Formats: sequence, structure tokens, C-alpha cells
Amino acid sequence: MTTVPAIRGKIGNIEYYQCTMNAHDLITRTQNATEYFSKEDWKEMGDWGKNQREVDKRYLKLIAPYILRDKDRFFNSFIVKYDSSLAKFTSVGEEPIKDKDGKYEKVSDKLSFEKQDILNEIGFLNIKDKGTMVVLDGQHRLRAIRAVIRPSDQETKDLNKIMEKNGEQELLKNDNGCSTDMYSVIFVNLDDRTQERKLFTDINTYAKVIGKKEQAMLSETDGYYKICQKMGEDDRPIPYNLIYSNSTSLPDGAAAICTLHHLANMVEKISIAAGPIYKFNRNIRQPKENIEKAGELARIWLREFFTSVDAYKHILDKYVPGEKPNYIVDLRKKDSKDKWGLLLKPLPQIALVDAIIFLKRESDLDDNQIYAKINKIDWSYDKKSQFENMVITPESNILTGGKITARLTNMILFWVLGKKKFIETVGQEVLDSLISDYNTVNSPKVEEFPEVRKR
Repeated sequence: MTTVPAIRGKIGNIEYYQCTMNAHDLITRTQNATEYFSKEDWKEMGDWGKNQREVDKRYLKLIAPYILRDKDRFFNSFIVKYDSSLAKFTSVGEEPIKDKDGKYEKVSDKLSFEKQDILNEIGFLNIKDKGTMVVLDGQHRLRAIRAVIRPSDQETKDLNKIMEKNGEQELLKNDNGCSTDMYSVIFVNLDDRTQERKLFTDINTYAKVIGKKEQAMLSETDGYYKICQKMGEDDRPIPYNLIYSNSTSLPDGAAAICTLHHLANMVEKISIAAGPIYKFNRNIRQPKENIEKAGELARIWLREFFTSVDAYKHILDKYVPGEKPNYIVDLRKKDSKDKWGLLLKPLPQIALVDAIIFLKRESDLDDNQIYAKINKIDWSYDKKSQFENMVITPESNILTGGKITARLTNMILFWVLGKKKFIETVGQEVLDSLISDYNTVNSPKVEEFPEVRKR
């Protein structure tokens, strides 16, 4: 029998017990929902249930390494189905004690009236050593804890490969204190399978996973996000008010140059280009000195970028602290007279950074020549623009994905270098692919990729 401290509570019709359990008790006395619910149960939960039926391998790729490397780890509460045949709650207030005359009284009777009800909700959960109760929320965390403390042969092999890839084999020598961790566990008292299925679905439906916006602003692990957070503190390389942090997309009406998320992507590309030491695993906390060095390199690079591309320089020159730069919204319009519209959208910004990094490294153009050619490009994206179908739909919706980013990067390189130098530095095969892409989405077909339209 295992006894754990517990507080009894109730939400709606559901009674629950909030407890703490050590890692060994947790993995010994619980099982995954995938091992508990039947095929019929998953079928009842519909298409969503089908997606939840199998435990994702991220428990080995992300959560188990997090446990092994981070002493400052923390998890939300596990939610477990309470089984009255395996567990019983006893209230401290109901416990008998002897008075001075040898008579038994309840503990709660010895307290003042206003404290009696409170003490009746505090007690212990007594759990039998045999049998397991199902985890309704926390399946991946549970599997990760098991993999760290008591892995299967296959999990041992898989975890070795994962840690070796990250250069963290040394961390496998012990469990980093996981076996002594005390976890918050909520046991919920449910009446039947229908209620069990509903709660399992409700928990996973209404739970909100931290998004990229929050990661960018709050992450203590991702080195590139940390660099961007620091940039926000001192307004370098651009004022923080010009960086959009409300989401990872940049609305047409946003009075900002770029998003915080995409700025971090730029920082990542710039850092990696500076040297392999700055290629950070975004799930592993990096040495402070490496982050600081990469951050300074990124600031210098981006300061040049934002002051050398005419569209961004114009915005910075016009910017007045304390005033909302609504003029950016007009510059982003597809038919803006300044013909900079596409430069104020995230994907083209990433493609442009990629192109400039390549040109600085591989071409014989100096920085002034590179930016001068970029500033001559017509970046408008109104009807029949040079980006239509390749990067932008005829309805002016930007296409997305890594393939589109790479395509635009190559278009920029072709327009900056010209055909001859493009073939010499990028390659004929890439040019053939670019022409093929163009002919796939445009008519009439061409034999040569179109020359740049200038502002």
C-alpha cells in the first residue's frame, strides 16, 4: 500500500483528489490511455481519437532529453482516472484521536467551527500495490519518465541514438534525479466510460499548447529567441516597436517591419553562417558567451541590413519614438507607389536574408553592389507582378513553405547576379529548376527565366 497526501475538491459534477507522487509510484501505479481505451472507445471519440490513439515519439525525442539535461524542469499536473477498487481517500478530519479521558473523537471536532470543513477535505489517498489507473492527461510525459527510469530495450537504443546525435551521451549515465522527483497528480472520480471518454477529449481539446509567439517572448532555452529578447531590451538593431510580437504572422494592417518569430529565424541563419559554433540546438540551453557572441554578430549584420535596404531605411528614418508608424501599412500595400510591398512580408524577408548571406559568401560583389542591385528590384505584388504564381497568388495571397522561400531566394540571386554569374555560382541545375517552376505555374512558357523588373 502506498499513501500520498491529498486534497479533495469538486468541479461541476466531478470530484477529484489533488496529490503528490514520486516518480516510481507514478509509473508503477498508472498506465497510458492508449493501453486502457478499447478500439470501440477510440472509435467513439471520432477522428480526433484516431490521432490520439498512438503515443507520439516526441516523448523520446524531446521530453526524455529535457528530463536528462535540465535540473530546472517542471511539468503540469498529471490527470489520472480514480479507481475506487484500487484507492481510497481518508480525511484527516475524520481520523479518531483519544482525548484526555481515553474517549475517541474526530480530529475535526477539536478545531474551531470555521476550520472543520476545511480539514475534512484534507487527507491521504491510499493506493494498493496491485493494479494501475489510467492517465487521462500526461501520456507523453509519463512515457518519458518511464524511459528515463525504467526504459525498454528499444527505448534504450532509441534514446542512445538521440542523445548521441546531440552530443549528450554523458547524460545517460544517470537519471538526473528523475527517480526522486515529486509530481503533481490529480485523480478524477468518474462514473462510467462515457464520462471517461468525454473528460479525456475535453482535456486535450481545451488544453492550449504554448505557441511560437510565447516561445519567442519567454523561452529560456532557445538561443535564437534569447538573442531576440535581448534585442528587444535595447532597441537594437531596430526599435522594438517595429517588431510585431502579437502572433507569428504579420497582418497587412500591422505597423511593424517584421515579426519577432521571423526575426529569430533571421538571427538563426546569420548565426549559422558565422560559424558552426553558433548552430544551436534550439531545445538545449547554450553557454551564455556563445549566445552573446552570436547576438552581437546578428546585431551588426541586421543593422547593416535594415539600413541598407531602402524600404527599411526609409521606415527607420521616418520613425519617431512614441508615435505609431502607420505609414508602414501603406508601404506594404500591393500597389504602393514606392514598390516595396513584398519586402514588408515575412517570407520574402527570410528569402532576402538567405540571398544576401549567399552573395556575401559566394559572389565577387561587395556589400554596396549587393544592396544597390536589391534596391533596384520592383517589390510590388499587384496584378501581373513578377512574383505572381511563383510567390504570390493572382489574389495577392502569399504562398508559404520552405520550397517557396528557396524559390524566391533563387529568383533574387538570378536578378542580382545575372544569368552568367548565376550559373557559375549557383549552378545550371538550379536555373533549370527555376525555369521549370516558372513554366509550371505560368503561361506562355519561356526558355529563359525573365529578367528583373526594376522600380
